[in-house]
Amino acid sequence: MGTGAKVSILGRETWILLIAGVISAGVAGVIAWFSRHRGQEAEDVTIGFLGPSLAAMYLLVLALALATEWQTIGTAQQAVSNEAVAVQQVYWAANGLTPPAADTLRTQVRGYLTTVLHHDWTQMEQGTLDDASLSQLTAMSTSTLRLNTQTSSAADAQQYATAQISALASARAQRENAAESRLPVGLLAAVIATSAIVGVFPFAGGLKRAKTPVSVAVLQAALVAIAVVVVFQLNNPFAGPLATSPGPLATVAAGIGVH
Repeated sequence: MGTGAKVSILGRETWILLIAGVISAGVAGVIAWFSRHRGQEAEDVTIGFLGPSLAAMYLLVLALALATEWQTIGTAQQAVSNEAVAVQQVYWAANGLTPPAADTLRTQVRGYLTTVLHHDWTQMEQGTLDDASLSQLTAMSTSTLRLNTQTSSAADAQQYATAQISALASARAQRENAAESRLPVGLLAAVIATSAIVGVFPFAGGLKRAKTPVSVAVLQAALVAIAVVVVFQLNNPFAGPLATSPGPLATVAAGIGVH
């Protein structure tokens, strides 16, 4: 993915956050305007207890969601790094094989990287992943195991390549799990529900008509809406503002002639 594409994506996501904040602030402002003539004042004891309690619940749910997503993103990045190391080791292991076997293995590695970069990544950005690269990996493993090595050095290279293909398969499985990982529906619902309650609570609780309390309540509603959007943007580790990059794999691919 080029630099221009990345700037475009980041710009789009930034605009989404800004629009969400503006809309939420606008809705909160409308609510404040319609309730400006209400004579009811907040009940200090009740509101004094409910306010901090609701805020604590909201922050707990939000922190749980963001921590889970951050862990998934970290797992995805580690999987990609491990996959890049393993695929490079497999390619280098071909140097110890006979010329026909070495050429076959190198071709398989190039084909695998091409599929990962141009096929897998597009799917993972949509939250899915099929078995195209897995099938290539299985074929690579099968053909390497079936090699008839005539020398000890070739046998050692075969054994090393087999071990690295196994490590490559583990890294790919980890990447697949991360690509298909999402926050539980219940947690997403809790984020939305607690955010809505915290955003509306100042108005429902008897907000004073002074400009400062109204301004703070409107700002709070905007920030809560932005937080919800961020949770949804980070729900896929291969998309969004912190999307896992194929950079390590792309570097290996460039080094072995894959475009």
